[in-house]
Amino acid sequence: MRLFLLPSKRDNTSTTSSPQTNFRHPELLYYRYLEKGYLSTKPIDFPRVVKFRKRRTRDLPPIPKTAKEGRSYEDFQRFLTEKGISYWLEMDTVTGRIGGKVLLTFNLSFCNFIFARLLDNKTANEVAKHLYAIKNDLHQKERNFCELFPVILTDNGGEFARVDDIEMDVRGESKFFFCDPNRSDQKGRIEKNHTLIRDILPKGTSFDNLTQDDINLVCSHVNSVKRASFNGKSAYELFTFTYGEEVATLLGISKIDPENVIQSPRLLDK
Repeated sequence: MRLFLLPSKRDNTSTTSSPQTNFRHPELLYYRYLEKGYLSTKPIDFPRVVKFRKRRTRDLPPIPKTAKEGRSYEDFQRFLTEKGISYWLEMDTVTGRIGGKVLLTFNLSFCNFIFARLLDNKTANEVAKHLYAIKNDLHQKERNFCELFPVILTDNGGEFARVDDIEMDVRGESKFFFCDPNRSDQKGRIEKNHTLIRDILPKGTSFDNLTQDDINLVCSHVNSVKRASFNGKSAYELFTFTYGEEVATLLGISKIDPENVIQSPRLLDK
């Protein structure tokens, strides 16, 4: 096998591994040179090399530590206790195909009522834009988002970096907190409801051809499922008993009769 002359300057791949690592695992250095074209052979000549996927890089920059000050999960628990608040709004995203449209989801803790917005991409700007639109839709009907949902809890995804836009509004403020890193169980209610969404939109499904009406329909069916934990009531029934049907409608959710609830991809067959 012929080797081409290597660049005299230190190869930038060495920044990811030490000389000791290269000594103990020379095959790693070989694979990097193979990928960069320093060798006369090609990756296609080695089936195992072709089969390996590259590690996915971080899509978004991490949320600055300063933005998280006073917004930790411990701060969240303390705030609920001090204010005597027993419910909160959990916020998350559900991805379709990589690089495509995503869902921005919201789940109200005491009744597991879920609503969502279809984002063009998974960015902080998209999250802020759609959250503003939700607040504005409610305001036009003299409903205050911050009064309805005084506390928001989410994870550490970079799409939630615009904390001031999420928390503040000209009509008030919703206190915004983050779960501890790698602790999705701290917002387990929305994670559970995501499994119901995945019954209709299985993992790997592209959202690119869906509309907001499609997403509203999916969430309406999820909210209309009768739940044993609610004594046979649905999330929709509990939510509208507390807030009224108008608020549910403003959030894009409608009632589905129990006999018509569909929890499979068949719901969106067109």
